[in-house]
Amino acid sequence: MFVLSLVYLLIFFIFNVESFLHFNNNTYVEQLSSNYFYSSIKPKPVPEPYLISINDELMNLLSLSMIDRKQMAELLSGNKLLSGSKPVAMIYAGHQFGYFTSQLGDGRAILLGQINQWAFHAKGTGPTQYSRGGDGRAVLRSSIREYLVSEAMFHLGIETTRALSLVGSVNLPVYRETIETAAIVVRVAPIAAFVRMGTFEIFSVRGQYEQVRQLADFVINNMYYKPKLDKYRYNHLLIDIAHRTGILIAYWQAFGFTHGVLNTDNMNVIGSTIDYGPFGFVEDKIYGYVPNHSDDEGRYAFDRQPSIGAWNLAKLRLALNTLIDTTKHVNEQNEFWLYFNLTYDKLMRQKLGLTFYLQSDKWLYEEILRLLDLYHIDYTKFWRELADDIIPNEIQQESWFNIYKQRLAKEGSYAKKIRRERMNRINPKYILRSYMAQIAIEKAQQGDFNEIDRLLHLLRRPYDEQPDMNDYAKTSPEWAKKLIISCSS
Repeated sequence: MFVLSLVYLLIFFIFNVESFLHFNNNTYVEQLSSNYFYSSIKPKPVPEPYLISINDELMNLLSLSMIDRKQMAELLSGNKLLSGSKPVAMIYAGHQFGYFTSQLGDGRAILLGQINQWAFHAKGTGPTQYSRGGDGRAVLRSSIREYLVSEAMFHLGIETTRALSLVGSVNLPVYRETIETAAIVVRVAPIAAFVRMGTFEIFSVRGQYEQVRQLADFVINNMYYKPKLDKYRYNHLLIDIAHRTGILIAYWQAFGFTHGVLNTDNMNVIGSTIDYGPFGFVEDKIYGYVPNHSDDEGRYAFDRQPSIGAWNLAKLRLALNTLIDTTKHVNEQNEFWLYFNLTYDKLMRQKLGLTFYLQSDKWLYEEILRLLDLYHIDYTKFWRELADDIIPNEIQQESWFNIYKQRLAKEGSYAKKIRRERMNRINPKYILRSYMAQIAIEKAQQGDFNEIDRLLHLLRRPYDEQPDMNDYAKTSPEWAKKLIISCSS
């Protein structure tokens, strides 16, 4: 009887693990060669992993079932591989702060597998063939930031990878500026999201043009419902990437998001945000805002992001040159700026509550940005309160205000209540301010993880009035202005 019960228990456990997560493919492994594109690697075990937080909303989207938290920690840390997993580390190169590094790769991350089109990418699973002497680990501090911001970005309506889980290990010390504890984040996105501009660069620089073609075909086959098969398909691919990149960066600029490290290995080909490091949202400084204390020259400052996006696309164009059919004119720079400007202008007019286009609107929102920066007025708070005609005293007497009121009058019968509702759907009340993440980190380092889930709940409804969360809508306290965010994770 005891043996029979044990068998039933074993069957129950196996069934529940399978219902939680079972990889049914890995197109990157199946369609590309290990001789060039990746190296097989198993995650390095972490001692006594524990589940800090699970993204239940993403779980539901993926039709995954919850199981015992201890077992989930083992699986999501990489300590135990799920059936169907073919773990690999992906190789790429990249221009980092303007200088080319000939070989990079997943030095601390592993592509675990796929469920249909969704790829699962674990970050912090130990050293790989591309670690370049690093320990291959991620720290709790940076893992919390990525876990929270990827979900915040998604609910703001900005294309991004999403984080499924956050697993910690107090018994694995990680050496950075100080000794910290390890953590693992599992990121989920379409498989092409993990193909970077720098992935093309590594093969182009090596003169491996057949691999450039194979990678381009892989992206085309996995990005589009009906891939273009004509002789200009690579031209179409480059232009589509330019469009997607322009749209993405326009959203960043409209919402005040600053990536912090826009190397070509940190920008993917599907136009979604990836590789969160020293990111930040602009608050009372716009021009020259840099969240990364390592960026001494301000290369990746908030207001420089559009030009950096264009610069990175130029490097991608060079990597694809052997595939581009020059008999058909293609200008990725023009296409990038066209889509960036169109998208950004549309978003900024929506933030102003305007419904139709006037060329003069550009002056209006650019003047507002100048004044917000000049008088150190909080970016997110200003836009949210504009719907209620709450204007900071410093800029009420400036010319933009009368011009804005005249512009609203031209909207005719556009009712104020409707305008307010529309503005509140584009101007969030809540963003992930650096101090909010820092408080969650400090509590987590003391073993209290409640703030992580509280922020996760808050950031899933950034546009809603949440009366019990009003403190999170306030401007950052003075101490937060001294926070330093580093690249080390």
